[in-house]
Amino acid sequence: MLRGVDTVVQTLTAIDQQQDDDRFLDELLQGTSRTFALAIPLLTAQRRRQIGLSYLLFRVADSIEDAPKGDATTKIALLTEMKTYLNRIAVGSPQERESSSNSAVCIRGLWPPESPTEGLLLQLPRLMVLFDELPPSVAHEIQRALSSTLSGMIRVIDASQSSRDQIQIQTVGDLRLYCYAVAGVVGELLTDIFVMHHPLGVAVHNELRQLSVGFGEFLQLTNILKDADRDATSGRVFIPCGTSRESIFQLAHAAQEDALLYIRLLEKHNFPMDVQFFCRFICFLADGSLSRLRSHGVGSKLTRDEVLRILAAVKLESGVLPV
Repeated sequence: MLRGVDTVVQTLTAIDQQQDDDRFLDELLQGTSRTFALAIPLLTAQRRRQIGLSYLLFRVADSIEDAPKGDATTKIALLTEMKTYLNRIAVGSPQERESSSNSAVCIRGLWPPESPTEGLLLQLPRLMVLFDELPPSVAHEIQRALSSTLSGMIRVIDASQSSRDQIQIQTVGDLRLYCYAVAGVVGELLTDIFVMHHPLGVAVHNELRQLSVGFGEFLQLTNILKDADRDATSGRVFIPCGTSRESIFQLAHAAQEDALLYIRLLEKHNFPMDVQFFCRFICFLADGSLSRLRSHGVGSKLTRDEVLRILAAVKLESGVLPV
């Protein structure tokens, strides 16, 4: 009888801990993201946790790269240490993983004290503990993708050290390589997770993976166009010198075709509706942002009401209303 009671208590304790961890992830998302704080809750519980956690880990890397305080040498050292830290947890013994979880990279001071972004960075040890609790197959894919992104960020920062800016993309080819490193890789990771949850997708896994690179490029190029002036003021120049913004718009529209084909393939092969909603929302939101930039100029953004209208339309499967 007592054994049965103990089992119930352990189960309830585990449920409470999981709910606490889920609240923790949601709070970090709400504090550090506008788009994905709305998109990730569209996913069902297990996918929501796995993708929410992976997003936050990528956001940590992005926050180090974008930090207003910190020179190139410091950022490269931190990104390299994060990569080593992640790999040690992914492949180490239980003792090594515990040691890694208790010795986070030193990232205090990169962002203003008590800002949401600093709060995210300081939570890296707990994020790594949750990462270590993921199914091994999922953890492996996240580790592989994030390591690739960290390597790409390090290359770009290192290549920019001869420039007066923190980041200076030199050519359109370099820009596309950067987009792959920070967004195309994420598209591949999401696809791998989606297929893990939908075995019928195995037959089109490779095709989805190829299209996901364009999907990621579409999102990243839209963000680069949207934030171009603010980024340049902060010493991050992603549009190569001598390259017109119009040519970047054309690249974004070409990549958008891959994003739409990706969504159609999800629909054709009956991926779960939460996956379809998630992808439609971030795609249509980027489409709305690109249209706004066309009509109102660089720096313009969708209003919160417009974002919520797109979200509501996606949930109703009624198409997206003009904004």
